[in-house]
Amino acid sequence: MDKKILIDLFERRDKKRKRILYELYFDLINSRLTARYIAETICKDLGRADMVNAADIKFCRFQFKGKVASAALKPGPRSKPVSASSVQVEPSSQSSGSSAHWSDPDTMSTQENIIVESKFSKK
Repeated sequence: MDKKILIDLFERRDKKRKRILYELYFDLINSRLTARYIAETICKDLGRADMVNAADIKFCRFQFKGKVASAALKPGPRSKPVSASSVQVEPSSQSSGSSAHWSDPDTMSTQENIIVESKFSKK
């Protein structure tokens, strides 16, 4: 959202205008300054006199108090998914007597599958 959209919303008297105002000026509205001073500062920033008044600032503070503005949160960079071809698992060169042995149930016979102990089986 930008200032041009906010001005357009205030001119149209759109019902979402105060939410957008809060998102754009989140830090300023939540500061300890007076509502009148904040309204004057926002009007100077927008270049429009008397567009935002102290009642709008008070409304935003009351309605959106404790809610984090979506513009204040910026998503971090996403990591790339790991593909099966990029992962190469190499068996360790040091073989120990207690190393795990994984079996493939598709290559085993039915009788061997019954005998194999699962980590989910009750002991």
